[in-house]
Amino acid sequence: MFSLPRIGFCYVLTVTSLRQRVYYRFASGRSVFDQENGLFSVPVRFKNNRGDTIQLDAVYQDTMPDGGEKAVLFALHGSPGSHADFKYLAPELKKNGVRMVMPNYPGMGYTAGDLRLSCENEERNEFTQAVLDSLDNVQSPHLYFIGHSRGGENALQMATSPLNVKKVRGVVMLNAAGLRIHRGIEPPWKVELFVKLLDLRVFNIVVHPLLYFVYNQVLGLRAPSGAAAAMALRSMQTFAFDSLLPCIRLLHAYSGDDFLIQTDVSKEFASKLERRIELECSADDSAAITRSTIEAFSSGYQAVSVNFTNEGHFLQKFRAKYLVDVILSLTRI
Repeated sequence: MFSLPRIGFCYVLTVTSLRQRVYYRFASGRSVFDQENGLFSVPVRFKNNRGDTIQLDAVYQDTMPDGGEKAVLFALHGSPGSHADFKYLAPELKKNGVRMVMPNYPGMGYTAGDLRLSCENEERNEFTQAVLDSLDNVQSPHLYFIGHSRGGENALQMATSPLNVKKVRGVVMLNAAGLRIHRGIEPPWKVELFVKLLDLRVFNIVVHPLLYFVYNQVLGLRAPSGAAAAMALRSMQTFAFDSLLPCIRLLHAYSGDDFLIQTDVSKEFASKLERRIELECSADDSAAITRSTIEAFSSGYQAVSVNFTNEGHFLQKFRAKYLVDVILSLTRI
């Protein structure tokens, strides 16, 4: 997974996304946003789906901003979500020299939103790339991506982008969407209807509080505001199900009791992975599945798909030790 041969890669970005991109570094560079929590802000520019240039101050968490890392793990959160989605992984990885960088997508509560945002994959990837390109003191040539839920798709696309492919050693997808619509966005017409209402703006005074209630009280997904819930909903309309056929080594971990993504959707995705092995874990202890996962990668499997049969949608919280142990071991392979 984390020692990738250069042949066998397939680029999942569309032709239009390969257009020439220019990311501007500002004279001011990064600034401290929240010193206690290791949050920084950096001005970035990227294009939306209509070609408009959007300028934002991207807020991100960096666990080792002064460098000195053995590897860089770029983490992409779900929708809704934030850098805090990875708070159970970051401290232990930092202790072992793995630098985590966790950008906050626009409009989700930390990075400001913009009415011109579409939340489509190409736009999200351009924002992510702009933050990645802005990093200072990157000393390790070994780059990894990890994505949870909605961020899993972007993690895979970023890892296979020609802009990053020479540096990438692997990608981890947690509770990620599959190749078709999952129950978290069913029926799709409801999502489309709410997005159309949001586009009218005049109804936002009603729609925002409603979405805030649905995300926080019904779904149990934390959205800091109605506006953040609305931005999360927009991103649910823009999955690229037909472009997720990876040709890289990756860890695909999913749950058998995920209330958003059906097990059969995750299994279908796993079946498309090349040189794969499928593992299953029903035990509370992760020692055995950790050994099996590491042994699978060490023996040459391109992809390892693990079904935690009794877990829910947040593996990065409830299987943090497993993920930390596997990531640390793989950085040494």
